[in-house]
Amino acid sequence: MPVQSVDRERILVCVSASPTSSDVIRRAARLSRSVGAELIALYVEDSEMQNDAQEKAVHEHLDMAERLGAVITTIYGNDPATAIAQYARVSGITKIVLGKSPSKRSAFAPRETLMSRLNELAPDVEIIIVPNHLQEDTRHFSLRRKIQKERFAAGDLVKTALILALSTGVGFLFSAIGLAITNVVLIYILGVMAVALFTTGYIYSLLSSLLSVLIFNFFFTEPYYSLQSTPDYLATFAVMFAAAILSSSLTSRIKAQSVQTANKAYQTEVLLSTSQLLQKAEGKEAILKVALRQLCRLLEHSVLCYDLAEGTLSEQPVLNEIESDHGFDQIDLPAEREAAEWVGRNGKHAGRSTRKWSQDRCLYMAIRGENRVWAVVGIRADNAPSIDEYRKNLLISILDECALAIEKDHMTREKQKMEESARQEALRANLLRAISHDLRTPLTSISGNAAILLEDLGELDASRKKALYASIYDDAIWLNGLVENLLTITRTENGTVQLNLQSEMVSDAIEEALRHLDRNAAKRFIATSLQDDLLMARMDSALIVQVLINLINNAVKYTPEDTRITIGAKPEGDMVVLWVEDEGPGVPEGDEDKVFEMFYTGVKHSPDSRRGIGLGLALCRSIVQAHGGEIKAENIRPHGARFRFTLPMAEVEEYEQ
Repeated sequence: MPVQSVDRERILVCVSASPTSSDVIRRAARLSRSVGAELIALYVEDSEMQNDAQEKAVHEHLDMAERLGAVITTIYGNDPATAIAQYARVSGITKIVLGKSPSKRSAFAPRETLMSRLNELAPDVEIIIVPNHLQEDTRHFSLRRKIQKERFAAGDLVKTALILALSTGVGFLFSAIGLAITNVVLIYILGVMAVALFTTGYIYSLLSSLLSVLIFNFFFTEPYYSLQSTPDYLATFAVMFAAAILSSSLTSRIKAQSVQTANKAYQTEVLLSTSQLLQKAEGKEAILKVALRQLCRLLEHSVLCYDLAEGTLSEQPVLNEIESDHGFDQIDLPAEREAAEWVGRNGKHAGRSTRKWSQDRCLYMAIRGENRVWAVVGIRADNAPSIDEYRKNLLISILDECALAIEKDHMTREKQKMEESARQEALRANLLRAISHDLRTPLTSISGNAAILLEDLGELDASRKKALYASIYDDAIWLNGLVENLLTITRTENGTVQLNLQSEMVSDAIEEALRHLDRNAAKRFIATSLQDDLLMARMDSALIVQVLINLINNAVKYTPEDTRITIGAKPEGDMVVLWVEDEGPGVPEGDEDKVFEMFYTGVKHSPDSRRGIGLGLALCRSIVQAHGGEIKAENIRPHGARFRFTLPMAEVEEYEQ
């Protein structure tokens, strides 16, 4: 496997439970600072469980390495030298710093140290040995330590007795049918392996190995039913015992490795699923809930979360509890709030297993972004096993991913606000520009006509006066309609309009709209086409009347005189369809959707001197969509346009007398 390329030196310091490990870490940190190198603290976890004191020592050493700026990494392996060398190759390590380790003596192998093995496995990496100034207990009574850590269980003792009894029964069967005694030896070795497989603890394998030799000697060697034996069988007993010990040890180690591998696979799957779930979550609240669920799965501890807004924690935390540790019922959370607030201000750990508020029953950690703390997570850690370094690394990774997801969501929302602000600003600018341009013509006309009437009142004949009055009236009506549209569309765009939905007759709304049309509508033939005179819809009648007025006046504006305009309505499923159809030039091809955009005016086909500012149809769309309907424009053949929109249908209510 090729060595990873690096831009700067990477120094690896090996962490263990040894009391000298703290001195090794300090020296490695000073070395990394002096040469400007990246420091990585590596802990190799094997399948053999450590006692509580050793686990605590490892945690303390890793915490110290993290405080000194090291990146914490935990890997799994029964052979530390091989694991360290493999990690150094794939990670581009240039120097390895480790303490002086005792040599492993063997009757069949020469003196061998961790440094000598690393020199063989990673010859290209410089190895720095820190002298040992402490008197350590370098004796290796691994068997004694294993026995001291064992916890007897009645169930495992019963399993051991049953397996040995079954092996003895099979041995009697083999003897009865005349098979060689070596087959009985193999049966007992197989039984010892079964004990190692089905029990939890090294002591049961050791006990079954010893008992199998004694039982074999008692039942299957001469003199029978006696622990005495001939010298010929002594070698057999020794080989049998050694084989039983070796096979049970290998079986126990393989089982422990498989359990540890399964746990690592599960925990890694939790991390991967967390990443996927966080990508799908929308909003800070949803992201925090996902993180809490995943932390419960990973740690098997109850967790809580305080949201942090403007530097203040939320009053009540969000809880995600599990039954195994009884949740937070017995914990005085208000009393521990001070630790959570400190974490929120400083972005560091506090509470259980830390130096600050170590008497608290929860460990508090920050969901920290690049420049701020987004939330504080509390993990119940008083009545459950301590969190190992591998899970702690995954915990930190989940919190970091959660912070990234929250920051991404925050940036997205800020971007949307900026875009909305820019859109509103552009809307205001366009509105002012359009109003300043398009109001000038009718206002100039009104003021000019009024001046003529005031100055030349006696010289104008009746027909000329009537024309001037009509022009002033038309311009005033146009301005009034524009102001109404501006006010209504402003309310709909800002979301402040309140719909007064009632079941209304469609025919009544159409009749009301026909009474408020432009004066030029009298020069067109306007007809209605209703399939049902009792057709009813859920609507705010005032707003729908305004929609109909805008659509009809729009048809009047863009159609020649003496043409036909039809207003119709019909039921369609659970909706009511209304339409306004004319015989004008139609909508420009490809502009069927654009005509509903604000400030869109399209091609000028109207003989009317007043140019619209493109608010009428935009207002119609906003009102219809607020009612839960939709509006569209379409051309009809051979010429003309049809504007149709939908409203929710309402049932006709019958009242009994």
